[in-house]
Formats: sequence, structure tokens, C-alpha cells
Amino acid sequence: MKLVRQAHEFEYRDGQGIDRLGQADVWASSEGDHAVLVLKNVDGGPGGDQRLTLLENAHRALYMLASSLLPFLVPSARLDVWVLRPGEKKPRALVLP
Repeated sequence: MKLVRQAHEFEYRDGQGIDRLGQADVWASSEGDHAVLVLKNVDGGPGGDQRLTLLENAHRALYMLASSLLPFLVPSARLDVWVLRPGEKKPRALVLP
């Protein structure tokens, strides 16, 4: 795997209609058949069910990137998506289905 794009800033609209900024790292295999998208700063915000909000925002961010950045960087790759959970001392990721 090689890093194709690091800390790519993008804008997405969350479930409440607020425009937010996120970051993404894109890793791809040398053959180009497998890629990993790591979403950062796509948090759930304070209050409520943070994990549910985090997953919803991650899906919204993925939809935006799938229509803009990803077709150019990894057009025919099988994509795994990891979402880094904010606010923890040790980085942890959720894997989107």
C-alpha cells in the first residue's frame, strides 16, 4: 500500500444541514485494485448518540468523496473505509460496511 493523498480537506453536509470540514487519507495497492479511505474529523459532536451521528456523518462524507475525489484517485479499486474516532488518546477506527 502506498499513500496516494494525505490530509485531503473536503466539505460535507451533516445530518442537520450544517456544512463541515473533514479530512481524508487515501491508500492504494500498487496494482490499484484495493484502496483504503481513512476519514478524520467526521465527528458526532457533543450530546446525543455520538456513535450513531459519527456513522451518519461518515456515510455522508463518503458519498461526497465518491462523487468527487475517489473516481480520480482509485477508479476501479475495492474500497475499505475506516473512520477515526475523535477525542480518544489511542486512535480507534470504525469500519464502514
